[in-house]
Amino acid sequence: MNKIPEITIHNSLSLPVIGLGTWEMGGRQSPDKQHDSKWIDAIETAIGMGIRHIDTAAIYGGGHTETLVGEAIRNFNRNDYFITTKVSGEHLQFADVIRSVKSSKNRLKVEQIDMLLLHWPSPTVPLEQTISAITKLFDDGLIRYFGLSNFPVKTIREIGFYTDAPIITNQLEYNLFNRNQGIYTPNVESEIIPFCLKNGISITAWRPLLKGDTTTVAHPLLDSIAAKYGKTVFQIMLNWLIHKPMMMAIPRMGSADHIKQNIEALHFNMEEEDILLLDGIAK
Repeated sequence: MNKIPEITIHNSLSLPVIGLGTWEMGGRQSPDKQHDSKWIDAIETAIGMGIRHIDTAAIYGGGHTETLVGEAIRNFNRNDYFITTKVSGEHLQFADVIRSVKSSKNRLKVEQIDMLLLHWPSPTVPLEQTISAITKLFDDGLIRYFGLSNFPVKTIREIGFYTDAPIITNQLEYNLFNRNQGIYTPNVESEIIPFCLKNGISITAWRPLLKGDTTTVAHPLLDSIAAKYGKTVFQIMLNWLIHKPMMMAIPRMGSADHIKQNIEALHFNMEEEDILLLDGIAK
């Protein structure tokens, strides 16, 4: 298996360009335990095949997804994986942030969370209060890094008033077809990504492959480029994505074959003219 390329962020942290997304592993907003063994096996398989970054969140499966991740990682060396989790935008008051992170840490069965993201901004809780909780978590050694998810430029700017801690990433809905009209954030490609890159903040693309829905990604240009390189349309989409500067992706991967295909998507180069054609698909 080829090694997964990495990007370096703020000269302090290197992360692989693809990680494992865990949304809907073990439920959506409430626990679904019907397929626990399948999801644990998928996470274990991913780590075994070189997927080092595991992305989850406190709200996934009502916390159950973090429990599954904790079960899956227990037989691996701590250096084998990097855990990102998120505190809900509904729990951004000081005490709620602290409580959420301690609960996540217990479910994950780790001493320290590698990276904590604010899952989405709160329209009511003062940002200063939330960031003071992040400072406390750093001081107490409960988190190593922090970042954002679904944050617009205005709010990212405001964070700089309350902390000098570097923002590692902004996790955004971004893929070949959804560039500026995400569910939570408009102007992703035209405004948010350029601002983040200018300030050294990486981008983590969620729903990078549109959940593997072949009907959603049907497009004659994509089909022809996939045929040209002998790749699947999803491998073309992922290759296009991760060659963007400071870009990572966290597709959900439920089988060894799926993981293998995604890793293989990182190890070929498209011609510049094909990249430009793909750039124009969503214009």
